[in-house]
Amino acid sequence: MYKDKILYRLRSFRKGFLSGEELARRTGISRTMVWKHISSLRGQGFTIEAVPSQGYRLAAEPDLLRKQDIASGLKIKVIGRDIQLFTTLVSTNTAAMELASKGAVEGTVIISEMQTGGKGRLGRKWISPKGNLYLSIILRPAIPTHKAPLITMSGAVAVASAIRSVCGVAVGIKWPNDILVSGKKVCGLLTEMSAEQDRIRHIVLGIGIDVNMRPDELPPDIRALTTTLSEAKGSTVNRTVLLRQLLRDMDHWYRQFLVQDADVLAEWKKLNVTFGRRITVSGTGELLEGIAQGIDEDGRLIVKQNNGVLRLIAAGDVTILKR
Repeated sequence: MYKDKILYRLRSFRKGFLSGEELARRTGISRTMVWKHISSLRGQGFTIEAVPSQGYRLAAEPDLLRKQDIASGLKIKVIGRDIQLFTTLVSTNTAAMELASKGAVEGTVIISEMQTGGKGRLGRKWISPKGNLYLSIILRPAIPTHKAPLITMSGAVAVASAIRSVCGVAVGIKWPNDILVSGKKVCGLLTEMSAEQDRIRHIVLGIGIDVNMRPDELPPDIRALTTTLSEAKGSTVNRTVLLRQLLRDMDHWYRQFLVQDADVLAEWKKLNVTFGRRITVSGTGELLEGIAQGIDEDGRLIVKQNNGVLRLIAAGDVTILKR
C-alpha cells in the first residue's frame, strides 16, 4: 500500500524531485521506510533517480503490468470485478475455466505476463512471449447456447475499439475471431464454454494481443502473417493503458450484447474485412471455396460456393484469397 502511494506521488511530480521528507509526510511513514520502498520499486524495474538535498524523481517505468494500476479508477460494472494477475501460467483460459467451475464471479479477469501452453483455435498452440497481453474473462450470460458465438464477436468489437482508441491504427476483423492491422493478424480470441443442453454454466473468453514483443520471437512462417501493435504504431505501446481501455470497452459491448445483440452484429459488420471476398474455409472436414456473403443473426458465415449453393459455416479457418 505505501509503495503504491509513493509511486503515485512520483508519477504525479515528474518534472522535479520530491524529497524523502515530503514523501514520508504524505504517506505517513518514516524516511527509512520510504528508502526501502524506493529500493523495492527499483527492483521491479522502475528507474528512480536520487539526488542529495533534492530527493527522488521517477525517470522511467518498466513495461510491467501491476494489478493496482489496472484496477485504479477503472469504473466498470461487470468486466474486471475481480482481476487476477500472474507472472506465468500454462494458459489463462485453462485457469479461468477452472476458477469458473468453482464459482468465480462473472467478470473475473485472469491475466498473465507469459503462457507456457497458450491455446489457439482447433487445438493449436498460441506462442506467448513477454511484452504482449494474455487474458481470459469469465462470463455467465443468460442466453441460449446457439448464441454463444456472439460472445466472441462482442470481444472482437471491444478489442478493435480499444486498439483504435489507444494506438490510433486502423483495425479490421476477419471472421470468426482474428483482429488484423495492415492485413496481418495482431490478435486472436478463443471462447470455451461449459453448458447443459439448454443452459450455459459459464463462458471463458480468451484474448491474446501481440503488443510489444520482438518479431524474431515467432517462427518465420507465423512471423510473415502477423504483426505487433508497436510495429504498426511505430513506438512502444503502454500495455496497462491498452488493457484498461479493453476492459472498459469489453464491459460496454458485453452489456450491450445482453440488451440487444443486433447492435454488436452491426458494429462487427462495420469492421469486418471478410464480406465480398473470395475465401477458403478449412477445419470443417472439407475445404470450401466461395464468396463470403455475410453473417446470419447467430454469427454464422454465409458462403456462396463456386456452384452457387449457399452454405452456413458455424466454425472454421478462413483464408482470404488474393484478388
